[in-house]
Amino acid sequence: MGFEQKRGCSDDDMSLILAIDGGGSRTRCTAFDEGGNVLGTGESGPSNHLLVDRGTVAESIGTVIDQTLAASDRIRGDASLIAAGLAGVDYDGTGEAEMRELFWELGFKNTLIEGDMVMAHAGALAGEPGVLALAGTGSSVLGIDDAGKRIKVGGWGPVFGDEGSAYWIGQSALRAAARDFDGRGPRTDLTNAIVKALGLNSFEGTVESVYVQGMEPREIAKLSRAVYAVAETGDPIAVSIFETAGRELAECVEAAIIRLGVRDGRTKVSFEGSVITSCTVMRDSFCKYLQERFSSVEIVPPSLSPVAGAYLLGRKKWGLENPNGLLQKLRAKGN
Repeated sequence: MGFEQKRGCSDDDMSLILAIDGGGSRTRCTAFDEGGNVLGTGESGPSNHLLVDRGTVAESIGTVIDQTLAASDRIRGDASLIAAGLAGVDYDGTGEAEMRELFWELGFKNTLIEGDMVMAHAGALAGEPGVLALAGTGSSVLGIDDAGKRIKVGGWGPVFGDEGSAYWIGQSALRAAARDFDGRGPRTDLTNAIVKALGLNSFEGTVESVYVQGMEPREIAKLSRAVYAVAETGDPIAVSIFETAGRELAECVEAAIIRLGVRDGRTKVSFEGSVITSCTVMRDSFCKYLQERFSSVEIVPPSLSPVAGAYLLGRKKWGLENPNGLLQKLRAKGN
């Protein structure tokens, strides 16, 4: 299963890189040529081997590859390299061997397999060193320095915290609503919003939803949308939840910067995930916290998508240099 490196590609022999972003609910793939042009895309089901069975993972990955190649008017043998960022692979490579074997069984020998957060880091920071905060259903922070040293903070899951994540926001809203209902805390429109979001008749029904029906973390995370809608009306409790979420996530970034040994916080920080990218209140709180603690930190919006990050790392693995204008081209194409 050795890596077969490509050398001396001509314009008539363009490397085809399949960049994959595989998660717990869906898997996306984009075919890029050596010049950064998008040839085709595809989307399929879950590919996190820690959450679904191996057969489902193989089906999702095989389907998304075939969709993408068909859209590109190519066949499997045309793929020079697959660069995949997968949710079931950790930042330190744990889980990589199992997934590399699966790709081998699908007929793909040349693969670069990383954790989905590593690819998201490469996309958000355009392949440069820095720290990425990811806040989606769960949360975690990944820092990479100039020498390639990796530091992960958070990412412990819902039992340990998942601070600043959609799950954490949903859970915080349930707690605030319970305090409101009991008369132990301030009044908030979150109580009625949660009842409506869950299709219940009263807030007491949440007990059965959570404990009897066993709401999963992703279902609790979905409540963050209702919490955001309430926050937009100016409800102080909902607003404070997002402000606290921003600070909690920023504390994780602070820890990563310190552990990387970055002097005066002289590094770039970016963010990814539906929660922080869509919520101004949370993002402002996140930025304020870091700027108060580090004089030289540079906070930037994500430069490219995770799938484009996979492509950039794939180029590096394949021995391709990045031509002038490549990043601009990727951004212009919305990658």
